[in-house]
Amino acid sequence: MELCHKNPILRSRAIQRLGQFVLDWQEQWTDAPPDLERFERELHKYAMAIERELLTEELSRYDVTAKQVEVDGVTYRYTVTSSETYLSAAGPITVTRNLYRPSGRGSKSICPLELRAGIIGGHWTPRAARQAAYVMAHLTPGNTEALFDELGSMRPSRSSLDRLPKGLSPHWDAHRREWEAALRAQETVPGEAAVVAISVDGVTVRMKGSGRRAKRFLPGKHASGPTGQKEAGCGTVVLYDEEGIRLQTIRYGRMPERKKGTLQQQLETEMTSVLIRLVV
Repeated sequence: MELCHKNPILRSRAIQRLGQFVLDWQEQWTDAPPDLERFERELHKYAMAIERELLTEELSRYDVTAKQVEVDGVTYRYTVTSSETYLSAAGPITVTRNLYRPSGRGSKSICPLELRAGIIGGHWTPRAARQAAYVMAHLTPGNTEALFDELGSMRPSRSSLDRLPKGLSPHWDAHRREWEAALRAQETVPGEAAVVAISVDGVTVRMKGSGRRAKRFLPGKHASGPTGQKEAGCGTVVLYDEEGIRLQTIRYGRMPERKKGTLQQQLETEMTSVLIRLVV
């Protein structure tokens, strides 16, 4: 008991609430077996509360308290201390952090806590952003929102989910070649692969802000597709065995681009990588 009182972790309110919940639940067995699904749901809720409490404390340690800081050769001076809520994989957590701003009118403040902790888009913790981006790669924002709501951990809004990949895309494109090369280095080719097939296709998508202006065409030109829409590119590199059974499919997709130049380059590089592994 003496160790429990000395350990601040064991004095955590979230942990104490979890312990009380377990004790209270066990008393229900005196009458009849309680609802297991309800126990799972409640247990998860209390466990997430503990995770949020510990995350809040840990994230606070990334803050910087100083009169000024220097980032990439630019000096930023302390301006204000305020609280901010971030979305973690266990749900929202609120911390107090310091903001700094460089000299000059209209200059933008920075948050050392966000920079040091790797906060994504001023909203997501790294793990939360990773989970959301993975699900968004497979589902629509609406379906992703419904899935996280069912899982009962974090509950990002549809609008936040929609903004996340749009915010990540510029960073990905800036390092696309080197990061794609790193991903290809992890790929494997089935030993029974005997045939490689490459395909390119497209699908028309409605582009934001392309309504009325899309109806105007240059002299002598006419619309080649639905008004206000452009063709997004998609392609695959597929491996088959000698019997024609598909073994592996590598998929690529790009937003509308003239002649699908980037997509063509991606597929060509992927094909080269696959052929090298087949030969070796």
